[in-house]
Amino acid sequence: MPLQTAEERYKQIIRALPLAERFQLGAMILRDIPEHGVVDYSEEWTEEDLHEFSTSSWRHVISQLQEDDDATTR
Repeated sequence: MPLQTAEERYKQIIRALPLAERFQLGAMILRDIPEHGVVDYSEEWTEEDLHEFSTSSWRHVISQLQEDDDATTR
């Protein structure tokens, strides 16, 4: 018998449970995930983070300046 995917198990088993039990199961699953098991909560910014932030910031500034300029030339 082939292994079921998580989606198949969900459809066949979990979806049939009463809503309260589904909430309990969801809470149990979330509590079982280690605090830093999924997301890197690093407080430090990488060079790539800084570059993306500054690029995005400058694009926003330029966009706002162009909008202001367009508004004053009308």
